[in-house]
Amino acid sequence: VPEGIIFQSQTAYKQLRKMLVEEYLVAVVSLPAGVFNPYSGVKTSILILDKSLARKTNTIAFFKVENDGFGLGAQRREIDKNDLPQVRAEIGEYLRRLHTGESVEGLRPTLGLIVQKEKIAANGEYNLSGERYRENGVGSHAFPLVRLGNICTINPRKSQLADLAPDTRISFVPMADLNEHRMAFQPSEEKQLSEVSASYTYFEDNDVLLAKVTPCFENGKAGVARGLLNGIGFGSSEFYVLRPGEQVLPEWIYFCVMHPLFRDAAIAQMTGTGGLQRIPRSYVEDFQIPLPPLEVQREIVAEIEGYQRVIDGARAVLDNYRPHIPIHPDWPMTELGEVCEAIVTGPFGTSLHRSDYVAHGIPVINPQDIVDGAISKDGVKMVSCDTRDRLKEFTVRENDIVIGRRGEMGRCAVVAAEMNGWLCGTGCFVIRLKAECNVRFTFFQIGSPKVRAYLEEHAIGVTMKNLNQGILSSIQIPLPPLATQQAIVAEIETEQALVAANRQLIARFEKKIQVTLACIWGEQGRSGESK
Repeated sequence: VPEGIIFQSQTAYKQLRKMLVEEYLVAVVSLPAGVFNPYSGVKTSILILDKSLARKTNTIAFFKVENDGFGLGAQRREIDKNDLPQVRAEIGEYLRRLHTGESVEGLRPTLGLIVQKEKIAANGEYNLSGERYRENGVGSHAFPLVRLGNICTINPRKSQLADLAPDTRISFVPMADLNEHRMAFQPSEEKQLSEVSASYTYFEDNDVLLAKVTPCFENGKAGVARGLLNGIGFGSSEFYVLRPGEQVLPEWIYFCVMHPLFRDAAIAQMTGTGGLQRIPRSYVEDFQIPLPPLEVQREIVAEIEGYQRVIDGARAVLDNYRPHIPIHPDWPMTELGEVCEAIVTGPFGTSLHRSDYVAHGIPVINPQDIVDGAISKDGVKMVSCDTRDRLKEFTVRENDIVIGRRGEMGRCAVVAAEMNGWLCGTGCFVIRLKAECNVRFTFFQIGSPKVRAYLEEHAIGVTMKNLNQGILSSIQIPLPPLATQQAIVAEIETEQALVAANRQLIARFEKKIQVTLACIWGEQGRSGESK
């Protein structure tokens, strides 16, 4: 189920949870947001229902999965952390005891807790968020809850603009100007007031813009309006405008509508068909957010903005770093074909059919599997051993360079040791170098902007650009002594390790933001988790 069912305060949700707790529910498993990427980042929970067991017990078990063996980003790359086996074992033991009539009093799940039904029913909310019932949890919202509609004007009227001159310059903000999960945005256009259509949405400095249509809402498009011409802006009719009242900061509104409690439940409330589903205005107006005093809001906003500045800086490093090798004029230049044992194309489409792919077998490297200079295992297609044997001439070896020849043309990566014996797919070439070339040095050259531009210029085809062996063979690369190549590679890899640390920094500070917001929503006491 989407997470909104777990905690939303509308009467229908409470009645549903009351019925489940009293008659059906035996356990809740909280899954992390991102489990269903790349299709959806919505946070979900599993409800385990069993009417006969529910009648036998006065408890409900709550389990929390933080890792499922894969990263929670869009690529879902395999990682070492996996809570699923432990959670499965603990659920199994809890259900076994219910079936046999044994007491669960002494059962202490490492990844969960067991809660009395009367505690869940105590305040009439029947909230199914397990963290709420921990001993060190807040147990209730730290600050009073208020309707957004009571502290904001939703889509303010344009009537106050009637006295402005028609040639007044105003900012225009198309949907593309709003960053994804970033509060700040830069208006890219300006118009005269007379040029603005009546269908456009009106807003002013310090109003909060919120995309209301899929997929823009799901992608996190929202922001606080700042720096508008004459303080006035217009934009897409697919924005909700939230104008904060005197008792709430615009940044506070932004953080609340970006919180999973708001967003996950909103997706479940969307109406419409196809790709144009929208959040109902009534949902936005009726949603309740915690409202601390203004001085507390300012303190928390400053804390989160400090974390966000660190995140923005780390992202800038990731976005802008490119390995660079200054070419010395004394280095000889040579064609790639002269330093290769072979440049092999993947099997033709007639050799490898869709029907050859199987659920488990030998992985096949296709262009879409080459991500950020590495070969991703996430979603890689596989063939049987018999198919691999039939196409064994397309087997890759450790330290081969694989490069996309069409579709994702020019993407390249070095084959890692654990990928020795995989197959090269139809859309790739395999570059196998002679001993006088350091593989990583050559890889950095092939992936350089200069070579990518060369490939784009010389690629053949009209509807889809394509590379051939001749184009790849003609790439000019520098060839300094092998010891020089190795020294340059060592320096670049040291830089890359420092750059990669920024990913960990981003994850760490995003967690700090989550913990800060969770405290305010009453999900976790500040003593319950170190920031």
